[in-house]
Amino acid sequence: MRKLILLVVVFGLIVSLSGVASASIIISVDRTRGQPATGTSNKAPIGLFDQNTNPIAVTYLMKDGNIVYSDRTYPWINTPVGMKGMEYVPTFNDDKASSEIMVNYAVTIGEPAVLWMTCDDRIPAEWAEVLSQAEAVWLATHTWAAPGTFVDSTMDVFIQESATTNRRMSVWMTTQPLAAGTYVFGLQPSGKNFYTIGAVPEPTTIALLGFGGLALLRRKRS
Repeated sequence: MRKLILLVVVFGLIVSLSGVASASIIISVDRTRGQPATGTSNKAPIGLFDQNTNPIAVTYLMKDGNIVYSDRTYPWINTPVGMKGMEYVPTFNDDKASSEIMVNYAVTIGEPAVLWMTCDDRIPAEWAEVLSQAEAVWLATHTWAAPGTFVDSTMDVFIQESATTNRRMSVWMTTQPLAAGTYVFGLQPSGKNFYTIGAVPEPTTIALLGFGGLALLRRKRS
């Protein structure tokens, strides 16, 4: 319980301090080898796109009603207070498992930041190649992140797919702020919802509270 309280406090501080920043943390996103692997597709809200089309915007801010993906009109719903205002990249849901699974999202951050990504809660139950969500997250980041670099934050976000279906996504975060630079997110050979990529700035308060303590947190999922 103490760890959970600390996590909530840290998230609140991150969001409150990030609100004073005038510029985005994520300064560019370069998508390559996505779907469709050949030709083009036409889906709202982005319209026509091909395998190298970049997201509809570099970043959006987390809040109810904002779209989740560049190629779907699904909005976020029931967004936790601790997640509101966080930057995220509207990825393409078509980039989930299909004929081309080697998609790359090269995300460049202009300042030190904690990176986060979501993972559909139906993983790994429907995906025989992985044994845990941690392994699924590592597959997408293995070119630069060692296993355990991302941990389950214990927070969930929800995608409203229909009037009766709200899909839960777990939020995984780096245990330490990362230096400014480019980080590549890759494959997800699963047919469930594609991941979202986000970032939060590095306030000095994180060091005082020992943000690395998040490494001790693990979500117990039934």
